[in-house]
Amino acid sequence: MDPHNTLKTIDGTPFNLPIAMANLYKTMDYFVALPPRTHQEPDTYWDPKVDPDGQSRNRLKEAQTYVSNIREELKFIGRLTPGKVLDIGCGPGWLLSAIDPAWDKYGVEPSRTAGSITATHANIEIANLEDADIQSKPFDLIVMYHVVEHLQNPVDALKAIRSMILPKGHMILGTPDFDSGAARRYGTNYRLLHDPTHISLFSNDSMHRLLRDIGFKIQKVEYPFFDTSYFTRQTLLNLLSPQGISPPFYGNFMTFYCTV
Repeated sequence: MDPHNTLKTIDGTPFNLPIAMANLYKTMDYFVALPPRTHQEPDTYWDPKVDPDGQSRNRLKEAQTYVSNIREELKFIGRLTPGKVLDIGCGPGWLLSAIDPAWDKYGVEPSRTAGSITATHANIEIANLEDADIQSKPFDLIVMYHVVEHLQNPVDALKAIRSMILPKGHMILGTPDFDSGAARRYGTNYRLLHDPTHISLFSNDSMHRLLRDIGFKIQKVEYPFFDTSYFTRQTLLNLLSPQGISPPFYGNFMTFYCTV
């Protein structure tokens, strides 16, 4: 049995992804909360793993692919005046390593394994976001790339992050859209549900509402796919079948570029 067919929300109700996300329009909640489905030590998060397609991966060896896939983010940062940047959940620090050395670079990362790599080119604090000593250090740019869906209290976290950004500063936030076309087509076989640490599920609409409600100004939203390594002939062919795990597709990820 697919364990994702037995998921339940925080209130204990059976979980149906399309219905749960559609309900956000009615309740005006910002996200659907799932209970933690695993206890994962931070230092094991970057261990070699098998992805939803059954492929073995060692993500610590995917630096070149990762940097290539965030070209749009790097172009945006390249147009900013260098200042102080914080990458929350920076992993091995590949984004920080790819931006202009003129930036004063900081990172927060719970994994000692990944953080030790970041420490070679940034000021790194090994900690969870809620425990990090960063509240008194205002930044010109904060990057929060595929972190918010892992947090139990994402709204409070984003409010705290907004208070840490200097006037006219920027934030780049990336997260899955659990109401995307592929999510609606595949339901609980949506590939991004297969990370058990994804416990706060946002839709495109709900993330827009949240960011505006807490005072961010959204400059633009991008949906990285066509300029990434995920855009292949086989990926498109896989969409012809609604069986199995959903393939990568346009709209799975959404990246918000904001100012305060």
